[in-house]
Amino acid sequence: MFAHTCTSCGDRFAIFDSQVLSVANTEAGILVSFTCWCDAPQTQLTGRAVATRSASILAA
Repeated sequence: MFAHTCTSCGDRFAIFDSQVLSVANTEAGILVSFTCWCDAPQTQLTGRAVATRSASILAA
């Protein structure tokens, strides 16, 4: 469960797992798609962005 302010109705609600439609790892973080209590489709980006590793050169 997490809190979200709906972009459609403007209210802040607790979102339960039964409202979640999908969870996807993206380059920007974890994208959660769900339905608000007003039946509007919503998304929320959470988590951390994918860390990029710099190439390191090993000298022999």
